[in-house]
Amino acid sequence: MNAPTPLPAFDVPPRHPDELPFEFSGSGGAYFKIWIVNLLLSILTLGIYSAWAKVRRERYFMGNTLLDGSAFEYHADPVKILKGRLLVMAAIIVLNIAAEFNPLLNLVVMLLFAVLLPWMISRALRFRAHNTSWRGLRFGFDGLTWEAAKAWVLWPIAGVLSLGLLFPVALASQRRYLFKHLRFGQAEFEIDLPVGPVYRVFGRVALLALVLFGALAVGGYVLFGSVDMAGMSGAAGQERQAMIGMAITVVVLAFYVGVALVAPYVSAHLANLSFNRANLQNHGFFSDMVPGRYVWIVLSNWLLTALTLGLFRPFAVVRLWRYRVEHLALLPAGTLTAFMAVQAEEARVIGEEAADLLDVDLGF
Repeated sequence: MNAPTPLPAFDVPPRHPDELPFEFSGSGGAYFKIWIVNLLLSILTLGIYSAWAKVRRERYFMGNTLLDGSAFEYHADPVKILKGRLLVMAAIIVLNIAAEFNPLLNLVVMLLFAVLLPWMISRALRFRAHNTSWRGLRFGFDGLTWEAAKAWVLWPIAGVLSLGLLFPVALASQRRYLFKHLRFGQAEFEIDLPVGPVYRVFGRVALLALVLFGALAVGGYVLFGSVDMAGMSGAAGQERQAMIGMAITVVVLAFYVGVALVAPYVSAHLANLSFNRANLQNHGFFSDMVPGRYVWIVLSNWLLTALTLGLFRPFAVVRLWRYRVEHLALLPAGTLTAFMAVQAEEARVIGEEAADLLDVDLGF
C-alpha cells in the first residue's frame, strides 16, 4: 500500500484534472421541515424520539452528499441508538445519585468518566462507520480503546499540564486515530500528519490572539478613558457606574467571541491538512477550505440564529455542511468501477461478522 505523499503544511495542492468533487444537493428549506418535526416530536415524547430524529437527520445529509453522482447512505437503527442513550443516561443518573450520598464519589465519577470516554469514542466511531455506505459498500472502523485513550485523554491532559504547548500533539494524534483506523470496504485510509504543520496552525492562532488582546486593550483604554472624562466633567455617579459596566461587558463579550472563533479557524486548517495528507489506497484527497471564510460562516450563523430566535438553525447547519462538502474532492488514481469491484468482492468474503458487535450506539 502506497504511503501518502507529504504536502507543504499550508500550500494548497494544484487542481487535479480528473478530480471528483463532493457535492451537496440539499437545501435549508427542505431540512427545515425535517428539523422542525424532529424538534416538536422530541419535545412531545420527552426526548425519546430524538433517536429517530438523529437517523432522519443523518439520512438527509448523507443522502444529499454526492460523489461521482452517487449519494452516501446511513443505515442505523433508531432503536439501537435509543438503547445506547438510555444506557448512558442510566449510568449518569446512578453515578450522580451516588455522589450525592458521598461527596468523595464525585472524584470517582470523574475518574470513571475519563476511563469510559475512550471506549465510548471508539464505539461511536465504529457504529457510525459501519452504518455509512457508498454505492452499497460500507465503511468500517477498528480503532482500539487504548489508542483512543492516548488521543482523547492522555495527550489533552498533557496539553493542560504544559499550559497548552502540547495541544497540537493531541490534535494531530486524534486526526491520525480517525484516519488510520478507518476503511472503506477493506481498503484502508492512511495519513501522514506530523505535528510540525499543526504547530504552525497554532502559531497563527497565537498571532491572532495577540492582535485580539491588543484590540481589546486599546478598546478598553478608549472606553475607560471616556468614563474618566465623564467623571471629571461632573457626570452622576450612577451614570458613571453604568458606563463602566457597559465597557466591561463589551470587552468580556469581545474576548469570548474571539476565543469561540478559534475553534472553527483551527478546524478548517486541520481539515485541509488532514485530507491533503491522506489517501485511500492510491486515491488521494483535496481540501481547500479558506479558514477566514469558514469563520465568517460560523459567526454569521450565530448572529442569524440569535436574531431569528433559533429558527435559522437548520439553514445554518446546511450552510456549514455545504461549505465543507463542496471544498473537498477525491483524486482518483484509476477508475472507481474497478476499485469498487475489488472492494465488493473482498467485503463479500469477509461477510457481516462484525455487525453483531455493533448492537447499540452511545448517542455521540
